[in-house]
Amino acid sequence: MTFMEGIEFKQLTQTGLNTIEDFHLLFPHWRMASVQKKLLATNKRRDKRFVAIKEGKIVAHVRFVSGKGLHRHRVEVTSLIVDPKHRRQRLGSELMKFALKAIPKKKKLVMLSVDSKNNAAIDLYRKLGFEQYGLLKKAAFLNGKMVDNVLMAKEI
Repeated sequence: MTFMEGIEFKQLTQTGLNTIEDFHLLFPHWRMASVQKKLLATNKRRDKRFVAIKEGKIVAHVRFVSGKGLHRHRVEVTSLIVDPKHRRQRLGSELMKFALKAIPKKKKLVMLSVDSKNNAAIDLYRKLGFEQYGLLKKAAFLNGKMVDNVLMAKEI
């Protein structure tokens, strides 16, 4: 489905060689074997990936993981990445809107965490209706340093 000129948004359902190569370009710090393993997990019911495609190449990606058991009412955004050449063009925002529409109606809450210094991402999520509900200290390693994560959520 196309929302922006020359960009196609869709749920990722294939894991062919082109897809693996495109992902490796988006995530150059991942080893190829890791890319293959992560994409194979896409076929599991709880893991959904959505992509933006331009000229046949994946230029943005978002991954959602559905909760189970006591958490079955929620979905977590575990990654959103846009190719650096395509940033600041509303691509991440439009891909998120597309993916949020695809969330099953039984889900009531979307959660995510983001580096507390990543103001561009925090602003994007706020514009999409996410609200900060907490701060997790030393939540992740980034460039060899511990960083804090802002915790955000949106009721749907």
